[in-house]
Amino acid sequence: MVEQIDFSSNSIVINPNFIYNRIDLFSKNCILLHVKNDNNDYMLEAQLFAKHAVLGVWMMKVSGSDFEEISRFIFNKYKNIEFLSFYNAVSDKTFIAKRHYSIILPESYDSIEMRISAKSRYNMRRMKKMAEKEYGKVIMIEYIQDEITDEIVSLYYKMKKQTLNIDYNLSYKDYIIRYHVTNVYMLCYGEKVAALLFTCEQCPIVYLENLAYDSDLAKFSPGMMAYDMMLEKLIEKGKTSLFLGGGDYDYKKKYDSIETTVTEGKIYRSTPIKFKYTCIDFYNKHLYWKVKRFKSFLSL
Repeated sequence: MVEQIDFSSNSIVINPNFIYNRIDLFSKNCILLHVKNDNNDYMLEAQLFAKHAVLGVWMMKVSGSDFEEISRFIFNKYKNIEFLSFYNAVSDKTFIAKRHYSIILPESYDSIEMRISAKSRYNMRRMKKMAEKEYGKVIMIEYIQDEITDEIVSLYYKMKKQTLNIDYNLSYKDYIIRYHVTNVYMLCYGEKVAALLFTCEQCPIVYLENLAYDSDLAKFSPGMMAYDMMLEKLIEKGKTSLFLGGGDYDYKKKYDSIETTVTEGKIYRSTPIKFKYTCIDFYNKHLYWKVKRFKSFLSL
């Protein structure tokens, strides 16, 4: 059974309590659903758009039959919705399989420090001493919400361009809003900014949205050092978990992180609608830029 229930101060019980599952924290266009059957009893939120909806089921256990019930309910109640999308759900029905990493945070930094090898701890201290010797004191500065300036995001863009050749077609403000960034941790080697970490800390479970570092300082491991110092800050705040998303980055596999197989995908109202969006996706992925370049050529 799936039913829509009203939002109230004591009605929202979302597990995991995490920003991409707590759509009510960043959008008014959302609904709260109660899913209850012989095997499950939980709540989830869905964000409604003009023609599609996004389910907030990140790291939730949602069975294939639950997905069928949820989609049937939304399609029956909201005639404008043509498809549902979701990300990183734990399910017996696999759409697109991915990996997801998370860390259960302990009560003390000493506990999490013991999750890495003695050699890693030694290397971290050695890198810090080397950086301080060459540049000055190593410090971590935290910026919260309105303290996150355009200059900080501009520096982040510059680092991403430098290390991964990424261009963000977003204004600095739009980036912060779209990815729900609330906190920035800035690692400084003396007067030099060595690394930046962006986090979403609206809930007990923190999401590490992204990180960047100065490649000119790579020999001092600024990314790993900033990550370690951020973990210490999160523990001091009493945060319970850290979600890291997917990818094949080495730092995500440290500190006894938990690797979980998750799935993402889309559920369509009908086969013709699925065909329509499959064609649109194919055009956007494979033909859009070719057509645009051809039109530019013709206009010469």
